[in-house]
Amino acid sequence: MRSVIAILTLLLTHAIAHADDFAALCADRAALERVYHDHRTGAKQPFDQAMPRELIESLTRQEIRKEAVLRKSYGVVITSAMLAAEVERINSTTRAPEILAELKHALGDNSDRFARSMARPILVERELRSRFDNDDKLHAEQRHEAERVRTSLLAGESVAGMQEVTWQLTPRPADQTEEIPNPAPASTLTQGAAKSSSYSVEATAQVSQAIPAPEALRRESDTKKPYLENLDPQLQNLLRVQLGKPGAVSAVVETPAGFLVFQAKERTATELRAASLSIRKRDYGEWLAHHPE
Repeated sequence: MRSVIAILTLLLTHAIAHADDFAALCADRAALERVYHDHRTGAKQPFDQAMPRELIESLTRQEIRKEAVLRKSYGVVITSAMLAAEVERINSTTRAPEILAELKHALGDNSDRFARSMARPILVERELRSRFDNDDKLHAEQRHEAERVRTSLLAGESVAGMQEVTWQLTPRPADQTEEIPNPAPASTLTQGAAKSSSYSVEATAQVSQAIPAPEALRRESDTKKPYLENLDPQLQNLLRVQLGKPGAVSAVVETPAGFLVFQAKERTATELRAASLSIRKRDYGEWLAHHPE
């Protein structure tokens, strides 16, 4: 009987401690959100309406769940060294030191609370998203579809949905100091030549900067010409080498958000006109929402 009481007492103590810890996390999340809210401009609701308690609790549970998924799916445990490095990264790279100081002050200028409530969620999100983006198994279907598209193009077959863009091969004028945005449907590309032996190095490439979305470049073309040299040197080299003549097909280019395939349409000494197709990977939010506990 005494052992049963002892076990029940231990469980109750653990439950109370867990509840207290969750309440503390929620309080810190609310403190941080209030600073962000105070710095938002324009018309806005009172803080308690914009960020009700239920929403704060939901955000906190989501942060806890992401860390559990990171540990369960990828075996990554956030260590004190990783957390310290993230705090240092935040401190050394912030572009808004005054707001950062306010965030720290909202947490009582307590370094442990800052690491736990500010740095840890950022670190977990980045680690989890990176592994999701580069998970070959999760995105195998989309990769295979991109490879099928490439095979069709190599066979001279037409592929629906491709969009065209024309890059200038000449040097960018000195007065064009602002680079054309690169809001590729694929976001930022990952670094490396090929990260898996499950697909051919020849047919798959990874590069380090975003590819301009064709539709975005068409919008820019009225006022600015898209120059190939605006792209990362690795991507420039891939396009220059692999799209050397009309009909040439690029490797499948993998990005965090999808896979792209390019086909040269016309190439002169000054311009490269190409068509591209983007195949999006699985959605991160949807995957996370349906991930088993």
